[in-house]
Amino acid sequence: MADLFGVTLVAATIARISRDCAMRYAGFVDVVRDLVAAAAVKHLDETGFRIGGKTQWRHIASTLRLTLYRVSSRRGSLLANVSGIVVHDHWKPYYTMTGVLHALCNAHHLRELKALVEIEKEDWARRMQRLLRRACHASNLARERGVPLKPGLIRLFERCYDTILVDGLAFHNAQPALLRAVGTGKRRGRPPRRVGHNLLLRLSTRKTDVLRFLTDPLVPFSNNLAERDGRMMKLRQKISGGFRSMEGAMDFAVIRSLLSTARKQGWDILQTLNANPDSLIANLRVA
Repeated sequence: MADLFGVTLVAATIARISRDCAMRYAGFVDVVRDLVAAAAVKHLDETGFRIGGKTQWRHIASTLRLTLYRVSSRRGSLLANVSGIVVHDHWKPYYTMTGVLHALCNAHHLRELKALVEIEKEDWARRMQRLLRRACHASNLARERGVPLKPGLIRLFERCYDTILVDGLAFHNAQPALLRAVGTGKRRGRPPRRVGHNLLLRLSTRKTDVLRFLTDPLVPFSNNLAERDGRMMKLRQKISGGFRSMEGAMDFAVIRSLLSTARKQGWDILQTLNANPDSLIANLRVA
């Protein structure tokens, strides 16, 4: 502003402009929140950042057309009135949500499997890694052609998946038990397990959620959409380090919800910031 127009803006002026913008579009973001909660498939993610010198939480709920950012002092603050399918990274509180189905992010699984292959040299992880990649490729081809995967192919992937799990569990059950860390004082509870063993148990227990992308064309292979939607928030955190007040963080979340949704809708950003909120709501595309 100073270089282009010779106008110097003090921090208080910028804060007031942000506050006015957030208040103007709060109703629009409320509508986005309700639409995301009711969408057939939505992506969820969360991360911590600093507000007033304390760790708070930024939550993301998004679809291909909509983005909602929320700020909360609690990491376990979940979006209300959610239905349909939620795609996430297996953060356990998401499994406390009622009335929804779950789909797990397989990009996370591939990263964990890669570490097991390169560091632990576990053969079952290499086979599972290859299977998930082939299943992803097959589902993407079917989606491009507008047809569902053939039931026989789905059953083949499931049989291979089960075989790899059995082999992996047999491998870990044959390993010597891990000793508890010295000085922890823990004598009760389950004995410690290796990283690969824990992943195997998750893949076994949550098999339906891991492979939901095979049976439902609307479900993606990964949760990358929510992670992409979170990049601007992380960039803001890296540049500024955090927010001075909860009010400022909440205003930023409202404005970013508006701008990210506008990008997905194909709207001009400057026109969006000057538009009547009611007209924006009327033009929202959900699918």
